[in-house]
Parts: sequence; C-alpha cells; structure tokens
Amino acid sequence: MKKTLLLVLPALALLAACSHKNEQQQAQAEPTFHDVMKDQVDKHADEVWDDTNAAVGDKGGLDPAKMTDDMWKKLAEDATAVQEGAQQIAQMDKIVVIKPGETIADAGVPGGHSAAEVQAGIDKNPQGLRDHAANLAATMGDLVKAGNAHDAAKAGPIVDSLDGVCEGCHLDYWYPDQKALVEKIIKENK
Repeated sequence: MKKTLLLVLPALALLAACSHKNEQQQAQAEPTFHDVMKDQVDKHADEVWDDTNAAVGDKGGLDPAKMTDDMWKKLAEDATAVQEGAQQIAQMDKIVVIKPGETIADAGVPGGHSAAEVQAGIDKNPQGLRDHAANLAATMGDLVKAGNAHDAAKAGPIVDSLDGVCEGCHLDYWYPDQKALVEKIIKENK
C-alpha cells in the first residue's frame, strides 16, 4: 500500500501541476478585453468614422451622392469587424482586461485608469459590460445592413449615434469618475 501511495502521489502532483500550467497557457492564448478593443473594435470604429466623414452633406447627415460603391463596401466591412469584436466581448465568459505585464492605453495619463482599476470595475458588473458590447454589436449589425443597401438615410444616424454607444460603456468602465462631469455638461447644453 505504501509503495502504491509513493508512486501515485508524485504522479497526481505532476498531473495537477501540468493541468494548472495548461490552464494558464490557455488563458494567455485567449484574447483579452484590451486586445479585442484595440485591435478590432476601436480600430474599425475609427475606420467607420473615416469611411463616412468625407460624405457628410452640407446640411449634415450622410450624403449618398458622396458615397461610392467602394465606400459603401468598406463601411459594411468595417462595421462587420466592429460587430464581430463586440460579439466576442459580449460572449466572454471571464473578462480579463490584459495579460500579465501589459499596460492599457491611458494608464498613467491624468483622468486615465490602470488595468487593475478597469478590471475592478468590470468585476463589479461584468454583465453590464457584456450588455454594452451586445448593444454595440446590434448597432453595427444595423449599420452593416444599411451599408450593404447603400441606405444613407439609415446609415447616417447610426454613424452619428456610434460615439454615444461607445461613450456609454467607456464612462461605465474605462473612466467612470468622469461620468458625472459628462452628464453635467450634457445637462447644461440641453
């Protein structure tokens, strides 16, 4: 019996160590929230605005006469990329802001937050973040449809609303201490 225990215990310890190492490697292989935001959502949201800025009409709004077929195609592609990134965030089981040793944009900048602060905010209400991401995905889905249909009447207001959709999440999770100030400014300018 003692011989069996002497053989089994080291094997179990080795198995546990390997299992923990595999879990760590798998967690590091999965994209983090910050990875998806900077490499997909933010990057392509900026491109959505770039796609449409040149086509703003004299009275505001999106002027269909200024949109070429290639511009509509690019708008739909960029909106699809934002949608896919937002869906990925909405479906994250465990939302991890960054991998160990990485930093986030705005860390150390006045008004910015560290990854630990952002992680703490997400950990308080991860479903709220998923809901924001699902809202962004739905908004981008509508923009994809409008872009594919070359529908400026629908695409323009969606692009105009995009900043607000993004900002709502940012104020809840990225820089929440600025939320009261933003709300005050909005209220004063109504």
